[in-house]
Amino acid sequence: MSKIIGVIDEPVAPGSTDNLDLKIHSKSLIDFVQQTNTPITVGIQGEWGSGKTSLLNSIYHAYTSESTFKQIWINSWEYSLLSTPEESLLKIINKIIDELLDSDVDVKRRDTIRDGAKKIFRGALRVGAQVALGDEAAKVTDELMGSSKQSITSLREHLKKLVSDIAQRPTNPYKKIIIFVDDLDRIEPKNAVAILELLKNIFSVPNCVFILAIDYQVVVKGLEHKYGKQTHENEWEFRAFFDKIIQLPFMMPMGQYNIGKYVNALLVEIGFVEGDGLEDEAIREIILRTIGGNPRSIKRLVNSVSLIQIFVNNKKELDKEEVDEEQKEEGISDREEKFLLFSLLCLQIAFPPIYSLLVQEPDFTKWDDALAFSTTKRFEERDKAFQGEFENAQKTDDFNEEWEKVLYRICYERPRLKPRVADISKFFSYIKDELLAERQEIIGGTIARLLSQTSVTSVSSSDQGQISDLPEREGAYKRRFLEGIDQWLLDKQTNERSFTENKSKLFLKLHEDINSHFSDIEFKFAGWMTCYVSKHKFLGFGPLKDGACMTLIKNYENEYKIPNISGLNSKHNKKYYYGKATSMWGAEGFYIDGLNLDNYDKFKESLFNLFEKSYEMAKSNWDKRLIIDPNKLKLFSYKETVENDENEVFNLAKKYLDPDYRYDL
Repeated sequence: MSKIIGVIDEPVAPGSTDNLDLKIHSKSLIDFVQQTNTPITVGIQGEWGSGKTSLLNSIYHAYTSESTFKQIWINSWEYSLLSTPEESLLKIINKIIDELLDSDVDVKRRDTIRDGAKKIFRGALRVGAQVALGDEAAKVTDELMGSSKQSITSLREHLKKLVSDIAQRPTNPYKKIIIFVDDLDRIEPKNAVAILELLKNIFSVPNCVFILAIDYQVVVKGLEHKYGKQTHENEWEFRAFFDKIIQLPFMMPMGQYNIGKYVNALLVEIGFVEGDGLEDEAIREIILRTIGGNPRSIKRLVNSVSLIQIFVNNKKELDKEEVDEEQKEEGISDREEKFLLFSLLCLQIAFPPIYSLLVQEPDFTKWDDALAFSTTKRFEERDKAFQGEFENAQKTDDFNEEWEKVLYRICYERPRLKPRVADISKFFSYIKDELLAERQEIIGGTIARLLSQTSVTSVSSSDQGQISDLPEREGAYKRRFLEGIDQWLLDKQTNERSFTENKSKLFLKLHEDINSHFSDIEFKFAGWMTCYVSKHKFLGFGPLKDGACMTLIKNYENEYKIPNISGLNSKHNKKYYYGKATSMWGAEGFYIDGLNLDNYDKFKESLFNLFEKSYEMAKSNWDKRLIIDPNKLKLFSYKETVENDENEVFNLAKKYLDPDYRYDL
């Protein structure tokens, strides 16, 4: 069989080989759909890339030969492009009706129904269009949900009559209709929830089975504007919304995937291994300790393996004798070397900082206290809880050796590594005690040699350097390990005497909470810690006194007023100098100070409401921000534009930058 180069990120095609061993799950769902009473809605839940579309494909394929089942496939993401949620819904309904009508051989009846539907669509689309013109969404929803001829209620009755008519018509063979709605989690969460909220009003249609592919966390994210951030107290509200729509929830069984079989099949497919491939259980152990079982992450891994394989083969062609001699001296087989190379790539993708540390010192069994100190400067010991947690960790098998203690220290202050530190320890122990159990002396040299191959797929910054050729190995691994928030905090601590332990904890909290709240942002660290979305800055944080100050973007919906927050100070970023505004950012942004570690929890909810507004401005309404440029004599807001008139620009600027131009939060 000829090998392929790279693996495309596509769902498993209908009827293709199921290497994840989902057959029993898909067959159970297929049997349920065949036997269930209607109407019913099935929700296929799972994180992005977990295989929801592949499962839908398997169900769809099972019914392609069933003459009594009509199947309709809706890609909701395609229908949502450049559309409001209301317009998206109407496009989806229109597609369903068109599919149903195509099955009717009675041309006259079909044309009559289609003409009637068009009248409803015209009215409903008129209502939906009002959203784009700025009318309140609630008024639009009331009209869509009302009893008028242009309402969703009317659409539902029309659809119900149509489906019932088709099922009873002697000219039509279909007794049950299955409607698949895919890719809801690719839509903006608020819009996905809006579409779901509208769709629930047409789900009660006899003879219909709706199968939705949706990540529950997208629903949670999309409802935060309504219920706030999810907590133990309000969790039931999020679940109640979901349960109103879904009568049968099905969670993608990622924990039961046959990861070893799936990965081995891909590795054989790209020609990395031959025959039966590597050991399934060994692959599963490495995968679960690093990147996890998400099929999309695994495909990314296999593409890295494919590129590395090409690199290694080319290197062997150019320098065959040297490479073969090193491998021979180490006494490691081709299969063992490939498994170790595969493992290092898993580490590189899952835990880049630990991969970087391994680059610095390839023999992890020799990691010692000096390495820990040079990496963390004992920063972790500033946390009062550290000593107790560290002592408890050392009582376990995962952290009773010297190198494991070093690993624990280094991971402790990193929010993404601390929860996975036991997995990282088990990963290295597997290599040490299983793969290279009889050859401890070659660990450093073998890993160093293989790291010189895996470096080409590293995402580490180029200014940190890459691994050079083997003769320069000793100096090639000297690179700075700390980066991002950790390096920024260390720099602040070193260079600013006023940067206290409480400030460090506050900025760590801000970093962790913002990173978990927003899924698509980028942090940058210079003088300040700043947050970007769509390449636009929407938040900036800097140290001040005992706490932090911050800048955000003014929101056009509040007419660029700044909020009053009892207990914190808020003001315009810039003042007037000689009668003119000083900068564009001075106009579009505002400033808050007074936040510290003691009051953070008190103000967290209010601040994150402001963060979300600033985020939305940067991501979706960047063209509506307030711009005042005194040099070009220009002022622009969402409803006013003034150019080339110094007095008019000045007067409007004075309005927007007045200290009392405020609103109560």
